[in-house]
Amino acid sequence: MITMLVALFALIAWMIIIVFVLVPKRLTVTEMIFLYYIIGILTVTLFTILDVNLEWVPVTRDIEKSFALHICRFIIIPFLLMMASGILNSPLSRRWRWSIGVLILILLLVDDGLMLRFEMITFRHWSLLYSIPMYTMFIVTLTFITRWFVRLDREELK
Repeated sequence: MITMLVALFALIAWMIIIVFVLVPKRLTVTEMIFLYYIIGILTVTLFTILDVNLEWVPVTRDIEKSFALHICRFIIIPFLLMMASGILNSPLSRRWRWSIGVLILILLLVDDGLMLRFEMITFRHWSLLYSIPMYTMFIVTLTFITRWFVRLDREELK
């Protein structure tokens, strides 16, 4: 069952990477790398505070489950957040941008649900409903950081 868990999350990660590659992007490679590092810093910091410092969302200490959790934290969540940030900065209509953003938020919540279901994380003094404002703040913050970085880079080229 455990090796199936790693295979399941690896399959989900590959599907998200494929969708990420297929989605049209207005960001350059440098901007996407910058965004990935910002997402990495934010997620590692937040999850460390929630796990180590506050002990609200302790993670599993099992090696296989921990490996699957790392796939979530370093592949699934960042790529979904990068897609959301890229789509919210796209020229689509406001209704489509936010509809797709909400869909990505739902995918992030499903990911949290899977991590809970397979006991990769456990919520103490926390509920899945707190993930909604957390991921919403992530998406909105990253959208503004992306907008700032793109404008900074484009103004520098003028």
